Amino acid sequence: MTGVVRASSPASGVASRPTGVSGIQSTAASRLQTPPPGEDARRTQTRRPHYALLTLAVLAIATAAAAQPIAATNRGIVVAHDRVIELFDRTGRNLIWKTDGLPTPQSIAASNERIAVLDPLANEARIVELAAGRGTAVHTGETPVAGVFIGPTLYLLERDARALERIGADGTRASISTGADPAFLREANGRLYVYARGEGLVQEISTSPFAIRRSARVTPFASDFEIDSKNAYVVDPHGAKIGVINLDTMQSAGNIDVGAVPVSFAFASTGTSLTARTLAVADPSAKKVWLIEGAQSTTQAFTRGFLRGLIGLGLFGSGTSNFPTGVDRVFIRGSRWYAFDSSSGTLYRFTKSSSSVVARNIRLFTVTAEGVFWWDDAVRRLHQAD
Repeated sequence: MTGVVRASSPASGVASRPTGVSGIQSTAASRLQTPPPGEDARRTQTRRPHYALLTLAVLAIATAAAAQPIAATNRGIVVAHDRVIELFDRTGRNLIWKTDGLPTPQSIAASNERIAVLDPLANEARIVELAAGRGTAVHTGETPVAGVFIGPTLYLLERDARALERIGADGTRASISTGADPAFLREANGRLYVYARGEGLVQEISTSPFAIRRSARVTPFASDFEIDSKNAYVVDPHGAKIGVINLDTMQSAGNIDVGAVPVSFAFASTGTSLTARTLAVADPSAKKVWLIEGAQSTTQAFTRGFLRGLIGLGLFGSGTSNFPTGVDRVFIRGSRWYAFDSSSGTLYRFTKSSSSVVARNIRLFTVTAEGVFWWDDAVRRLHQAD
């Protein structure tokens, strides 16, 4: 499938100077497995009359929680607030520079050299050099919700314009039409992937030429879309499952049943000879994070099962972490695992079997290898916790 590319003249903008300083598993293997994580909870949920309302609520939470005008970069922590953009050092204690910002910033795309702060209400982006803090304002299509840098080129997902726009380092621009309600933009293997919620459509886009290569139909109105080098994952809270798309074939690789109302997930580990990649799945209805195996072929599942049996480990045992409130987001940075409850603003650190509170009543935060940083609007400062 080929997309229509619309080209335009270089972007206009005003520069400012800084002010300072497992269908995945085989049928035979699935018969040997225990029921999927949360099977009992899911059956209970489907019998309750408020289930549909609960699903809509967690979708709204997941959408609202995507707004994070704070980001970790290789030069420090960037915060966008009150019409300014600030870069702090890696400790979060020292201000490096401050430059003009946007009225209602909602997200930040970052590369090693630049950032782009997005304002979906004003239909603007501000592209800033990390080294010096010099910024350029760019008018965008309707409702920019996500951005990705590939080299010096910025790609913006514009939801209400139903477009993916390319902005080159020289300011030249082009755009491609997407499916209805494009909500997520991801990059893998030098290609871009857009998930359009309204149509239940995953689109694969090449950067040279800038065009839609392939598409795949999936469940509509998913609450999360993640990708690795081999597969794309679509979280379906209503169906209590995660759909898998094989990126080689751009075809469905089956579904993974999980929990009662799964909302989002993060990759908790890479695959080994004994286990597939592990996913940590947030389920606010069950107040749990489920740890499950990700996608793997029938051959891989059989081989891993054989090896585990050979050395006496048995089948993969899924784990759960319980929380006092319903967490709807998960963040993994090396050995640091965090879960967030957007409704109460509570951030937890957790392991495979336990959890503890890191901070309460927070909204804006970012997770790094050194810990978690959050912005306190009341006192206009960064806080850090290990």
